[in-house]
Amino acid sequence: MKNSKWISATLASALLATVGVGSVSAASIGSNVKSVATNQTAAKTAVKEGTATWNVNGTPIVFNTINSSGYKLYSLNQVAGEIGAKLVLGAGGFELNDSKGLHNVKLKTGSKSYQVDGNSETFTVAPVFYNGKTYVELSKLVYALGGELDADASTILSFARPEGLFDTLHWTAAGSLIANKSDAESAQLIKFSTEPGNYEVFSSNDSAVDFAVSPDGQWGAFNDETGLLNLINLSSGATKTLGTDNSVKTDLVWSNDGKSIYFVQGDKQEKLAKIAVDTGEVKSVLADKVENKSELRISADEKSAVYIVNLTGVAKNDADSTEDSLTVDFSSAGEQLYKLDLATKDAKPAALTTTPDNKLYPEISADGSVIYLSADAEGNAANTLKVVKADGTSSNITLDVEVTWSTGVKNGLVVAGSAADGSTVVYSVDNNGAKTELFRSTEDVSEVAVSNDGSKLAIVSDGGVWVVQGGKALQLSK
Repeated sequence: MKNSKWISATLASALLATVGVGSVSAASIGSNVKSVATNQTAAKTAVKEGTATWNVNGTPIVFNTINSSGYKLYSLNQVAGEIGAKLVLGAGGFELNDSKGLHNVKLKTGSKSYQVDGNSETFTVAPVFYNGKTYVELSKLVYALGGELDADASTILSFARPEGLFDTLHWTAAGSLIANKSDAESAQLIKFSTEPGNYEVFSSNDSAVDFAVSPDGQWGAFNDETGLLNLINLSSGATKTLGTDNSVKTDLVWSNDGKSIYFVQGDKQEKLAKIAVDTGEVKSVLADKVENKSELRISADEKSAVYIVNLTGVAKNDADSTEDSLTVDFSSAGEQLYKLDLATKDAKPAALTTTPDNKLYPEISADGSVIYLSADAEGNAANTLKVVKADGTSSNITLDVEVTWSTGVKNGLVVAGSAADGSTVVYSVDNNGAKTELFRSTEDVSEVAVSNDGSKLAIVSDGGVWVVQGGKALQLSK
């Protein structure tokens, strides 16, 4: 979901998660190394053996090294194995392929020239055969195979993280994170795993940039350019059209059982309706002709709906109906929360609020209460998290931060807010009001996404995608 730019989060040093290491064709090297080596020129300069420790895909690895001509070179066989590349020795030298089959590298000892995907490149120092092993320049080999290297942090990723600006985060059932690459020339949805460098292009469907995720995390719902509702499989990316209704649909909300999708309907957002996922049949829920409905929410038992109505000024005129006599009464203008009883036929919406403040992020809790963020329309008062109980009484939810964002999860809320020291804190608040700190930070964050069960948290900071695990932020893009 997209959130306004107000949250900040400390994107402290990332802990890179472990990924699987691919197999190395060492057998194809072993018995032939000595015979090939006799035809190669060994380094004439003095060589000093050593080791160097790097964090490879989250795991500390001690590499064998040599110093040659003032440069540190690394064991070719060991580097290839740790980043998952296939290594083969042939008559013309070594050939390497990354585990995704995207890059091919050809090199030989004693030669600074090497090939990357058919293009000629040059090592600073030629690969050296010494004491039964071949040693190469680390950074150029990692980059040639599509990896990423940070010398200052001594970290290596088998695959480089995607670059660019991202937004519109969504979690899937498999624990993947889908984000829109907002600076791409055409639509590009990227699916990230929580292991940095492990990602794929998920979809290039421009209409599917933002979608409503089903409760089980298997499907996304979105409108195409014709107004038809579509479903996208969040595993495969395949899409299918749902029904034939092409009316304007906004604020898509899945029912808890995944059988229906509710939405605000009409050019002026004047109606509520729902569509059956199995048949595509559309049924009217409310047609009271009150315009500017938004932020639709449906209770887990489908017995009630909550939404916001943006009331505009009322035009008034005298008996002559002249332009000079026209006035607009803004005394009742503003956002108000309404609740509709879905279990009672022909029920009328009931106003939950009458105050002039802005209402944001409404949620229906398990006990039927409605929670929302109250923001002073003039910006003169602090934001407040409020709850309207089933009996109509209202109260504040007290936290040690000024709340700036909130979303409902199965066991309560996830909220973010500004602390007294200027930092931003993300809390999980259960149905009993007990809070657990999930993250605390100082860096600017423009977006937050929480999985339906509240177990996974992702953020966008300066356009980059991060996932928060165990209080630490892992950077998935750069």
